[in-house]
Amino acid sequence: MTKQERKGEAEESNRMWASASFVGVLIIIGLPLWWKTTEVYRVSLPFDKIGAFDTLPHSITTDLTVLANDDATATEIAALIQKAFADSDVINLKITKSIISKQLHSTLDSVADESEAVEEVGATFDLTRHNSFYVVQRKPLFQDTWLAGDRVLFFRDAKAAKTVVEALKRVVYQTSVLEGAKSETADVARQTRFPPGAGYHIVLSVVHPNPEALNVELDAGEAVEDYIGSFVDELSVLHNFTLKSQWLHLLDFDFQAKEVKDTSDWGRHFSVRQERLHLLLTRLEERAATQVSDLPTLNLALYAVRCQASPLVIYDHTDKKVSSPVQAFMSPKWGGVVLGSPSATDCRQEHPTWRPDVRLIMGTFISQLRKLLGITDAEHIPGAHLEPLRSVTPRQWEIDNLLRIRTLEQLTSAERTLQSLAQLLGEISNIVINDDVGASINSAVDSIQRASELMQTGDLVEAYKMSQSAFLAAETAFMEPSLLALLYFPDDQKYAIYIPLFLPIMFPVVLSLKNLLLWFRGKPIHKEKTD
Repeated sequence: MTKQERKGEAEESNRMWASASFVGVLIIIGLPLWWKTTEVYRVSLPFDKIGAFDTLPHSITTDLTVLANDDATATEIAALIQKAFADSDVINLKITKSIISKQLHSTLDSVADESEAVEEVGATFDLTRHNSFYVVQRKPLFQDTWLAGDRVLFFRDAKAAKTVVEALKRVVYQTSVLEGAKSETADVARQTRFPPGAGYHIVLSVVHPNPEALNVELDAGEAVEDYIGSFVDELSVLHNFTLKSQWLHLLDFDFQAKEVKDTSDWGRHFSVRQERLHLLLTRLEERAATQVSDLPTLNLALYAVRCQASPLVIYDHTDKKVSSPVQAFMSPKWGGVVLGSPSATDCRQEHPTWRPDVRLIMGTFISQLRKLLGITDAEHIPGAHLEPLRSVTPRQWEIDNLLRIRTLEQLTSAERTLQSLAQLLGEISNIVINDDVGASINSAVDSIQRASELMQTGDLVEAYKMSQSAFLAAETAFMEPSLLALLYFPDDQKYAIYIPLFLPIMFPVVLSLKNLLLWFRGKPIHKEKTD
């Protein structure tokens, strides 16, 4: 072999090894590195647990104690209650029946006032425990049943069994509202109450459109603390509340009211159509400045009507006067408004001054807050007496039922949120799930399972806390902005960008593969032409 031939073979070998190195770097290192750096990052998620949510029990075990004067009455009442709730998907009653002691029996029959009878029952049994209730026989009743503000329902005798069952289902436990809390379609109660949350801001705004013409004497801060503060203190087991008050001066609104003659001290009143009142909320939103945090805000507004437009009376869509001691309206998931009109005597003074009836106005706001927070009004049941509210604080069994409503609402909402997210991840391949989102999802799944277990054991307060943790974690995961990072960069666009970049490089690589294979096999790559 000549020196020139050996030199040619060396050059050919160097050229083939260079091509092989290029192909190796591109295929062995380049392509995997490109594939790894362009893949969608997703942490491991418990899809099997999310898919098993529908099999979890969603009923709340509740303690109910039946106390009667004899065993036959206790057995009959307990059996009828058990039968009435046997098919319930939301309440699992754990009924205990017992005979009243002779001393308590004698005391309940001798005291004339039901409130004293409740105190006697409370001295023997623990009425402060959440998720418990007592059905107690008491002979001297004018009606079949008497429902106290505490966790006690008195019944007269075994003939009142039907009324007892109706009172428990429709008033104490409100099974229809509980079923609505876990339903996919929102009922009237859920459409009205605020969505679940860790806490709420309650802001009282006193709207004073014309301070020069009318002086309003009201200590808004004191009214909030005395009335609303006392109300929400009883609900501290559910939410954290922040109370605020403010004055909004020179905020006028054209009610487009019409003057109507009447026989009052004014000799007239001004009618405003109900459908126009909600436009006032827009004006309030512009000035109220209540969105100071991520927590929902419950707005309460007292609008001081001018003397020239007083008294202002609300008319419904049928053009009939709304009969109410206070002219007020409520907007679901926003708040409530009271239209306060000064009297004719107030406006005829040299310096018109209006002193609002704080008790009446704040009582109206409390009534609105009850509905906005989820405490629904009790139905009237023939033969059943419900003790009227004697203070701003809610009834004890109302707090228990609100805990049940919120627990079911938060639990089902968290489950549906995670199921929707799991379905989206299956349908859209380029949604990023980072470590924070994965931690929120896993935390929500664990809290849902723990809440379901606590509901079965009857630990209502802890079940509520777990359901709230699940709800907040699921909402945090679902609303994470990083989920949208690659949502508008689908795979076809990714390949459309990268293929023009790699294709020109791949052509010579692919074409050189044939020569590389021939060279490695020791076969001639091409023949030299000779003369």
